[in-house]
Amino acid sequence: MTLPCGTGGFLTSTIEHIREEYVKSVEDRRILQEPISGVKKKQLPHILCITNLLLHCIEVPSRIRHDNTLASPLRDYTPKDRVDVIVTNPPFGGMEEDGIESNFPAAFQTRETADLFLVLIMHILKDGGRCGIVLPDGTLFGKGSETRIKEKLLQECSLHTVVRLPYGVFNPYTGIKTNLLFFMKGEPTK
Repeated sequence: MTLPCGTGGFLTSTIEHIREEYVKSVEDRRILQEPISGVKKKQLPHILCITNLLLHCIEVPSRIRHDNTLASPLRDYTPKDRVDVIVTNPPFGGMEEDGIESNFPAAFQTRETADLFLVLIMHILKDGGRCGIVLPDGTLFGKGSETRIKEKLLQECSLHTVVRLPYGVFNPYTGIKTNLLFFMKGEPTK
């Protein structure tokens, strides 16, 4: 299972933290590199992500694909696709092409990319799995499908931390207000 990785900033920061804290041998380094994967829909950020990983000593970032993760129906993800940890900054502020929303249950259908990714993430996380994700305000405070997605998040996951990011943190790409959400799947938010 691969999720959006943007230009690899969140991914490389996570890798650097793990490397500093836990990598003590050549074998540890090999083990760190094996599970790194990601996907980017747009060509330029895909190339930038691969370059970023190479600059951060990921020797063969071959598991960073140029593709659209949302193009597969949610029902096609099986238990073997479940993961323990997700760290992602999905694209937001844009709309998916027509038809992508039909890959999701009717209650969660929207064309807002970030909302669809949150539904996908909740689906593929193992019980006890953890997620750190950057999301726009609309996911937390929107109406319609966003309300139902938020309800699902709060019922199925323990949302334990919300960090409100300063306005303009993603300028010049977007001026959308954003938040960092950290949650664990398997029990409701208290």
